[in-house]
Amino acid sequence: MGGKASLLLVLGFSLIFLVVGHNFNNLSVNAVDNITDYYVESMAHNIAVSGANMAASQVFMDKTWGSGYSDLSFAGGIINVYISNPEATGTKVTICHIPPGNPDAQHTITVSSSAVPAHLAHGDYLGSCGDPINPNEVIIISEGTFQGVTKVVTVKLRPSHFSKFGNFYKTVSAAPATGDTFNGPFHANSKLTTYGTPVFWGKVTTKNGLKLMGAPKDPKFYGGYESGVDIPLQFDTTGMRSTAQTNGYVFRDTTGAANQKPIDVRLYFNADGTVTHSFMLNNDGSWTTPQTTPLSTLAPNGLIYVERGNIYTKGTVNGKVTIVATRKGKNGYGKVIQTDDLVYNDDPRIVSSSDDILGIVAEQEIRIEANANTLGKDINTHASMFSLNSDIGPADGLVTQGYLGKWKILGGLIASTTRVTAEYGYSGGVFVPTNGLKFVHTYDERFLMTVPPSFPHTESFEVVSWFE
Repeated sequence: MGGKASLLLVLGFSLIFLVVGHNFNNLSVNAVDNITDYYVESMAHNIAVSGANMAASQVFMDKTWGSGYSDLSFAGGIINVYISNPEATGTKVTICHIPPGNPDAQHTITVSSSAVPAHLAHGDYLGSCGDPINPNEVIIISEGTFQGVTKVVTVKLRPSHFSKFGNFYKTVSAAPATGDTFNGPFHANSKLTTYGTPVFWGKVTTKNGLKLMGAPKDPKFYGGYESGVDIPLQFDTTGMRSTAQTNGYVFRDTTGAANQKPIDVRLYFNADGTVTHSFMLNNDGSWTTPQTTPLSTLAPNGLIYVERGNIYTKGTVNGKVTIVATRKGKNGYGKVIQTDDLVYNDDPRIVSSSDDILGIVAEQEIRIEANANTLGKDINTHASMFSLNSDIGPADGLVTQGYLGKWKILGGLIASTTRVTAEYGYSGGVFVPTNGLKFVHTYDERFLMTVPPSFPHTESFEVVSWFE
């Protein structure tokens, strides 16, 4: 039995080693296969990512680029990039076509970029039906193929809207000073000069650094600071006019005179969602009879455009609207003048669900008028304000008045340069405002994600979505 037992023991161990050896061999083979599969999939993924980065770089350098890549050899594999870019020429753009009078028959088609404006004009929209895209959005689809495996990366790019800034200035001529408080992102596309101890709660960026003045030289950058950031100030008045003409409202001289007369427009907003409007041509003192119209009826897309004119505005905004004043070559026009408080019906600091949004866009200056409603009082402005060629602030009479009040802003200021709001002097060795309006700014956090209708956007793109 001892011999048989030994033989059985040897046979048993041999069988065990055979099984274990087989399993080890399978594990080794599977490990090699897994490593190979992982390598192939990683390479395909990396090639797709490279294609997406290459295409995004092309768009950053040329926002009209839309060629994509076809069977481009790269790192032992192939890149194919498809791009939908409304700015590109000679490329196909995906739109949802809605046959006039038969919306139930809507369907997705691709058309040349040159045909897009005509389709949008009769109600079609960019993107697949049921999945519209931003009209300024570029979509990049990058396919990376390696040894028969394909991976896809989808990237969405959009211009960054100026409304995201709490403060943006091409140059800073009236320096932030002691007593001034700024909220939200702050940018100066030049050097930023400060006096004393102004406070910045959001991140501050400049193109050409800082210059500290006053006593003490101690600005407070609680949101951080970065230099070397270049963002040109611009906007497209032609595109805005086209958008307003399509589904908004355009105020202009329609008398058919050989030379278009300038126009002054009063836009007084009412808490019930209406706007009371009237106008005067050629500054002749004769205003039309005021009419009160629901904002949603006057300008369904929320854009009110005044051509070769000025806007006088005040009231309580209920809804989403952007008002635009352009000069069209006429001196003294392209201005927006606030004549009294201009506030939201639902203050978002109190009502978190508020959807009231106001954008103010002027080719020239934006002013608070010195009148019986504003002199000797605090002033409220709820809006993101944009002045292309000038500045934003109170009229001279409010700056020099024998009273020190507050200009309380909820929103943002984007302008070519800054404007003084008060006169300053030293008190106890500290540089402080003595009369005028102290600048009290609260950034509307909604503007980080929400944009007033057709508000100007930056020239450059930013990545808003990267899906792998």
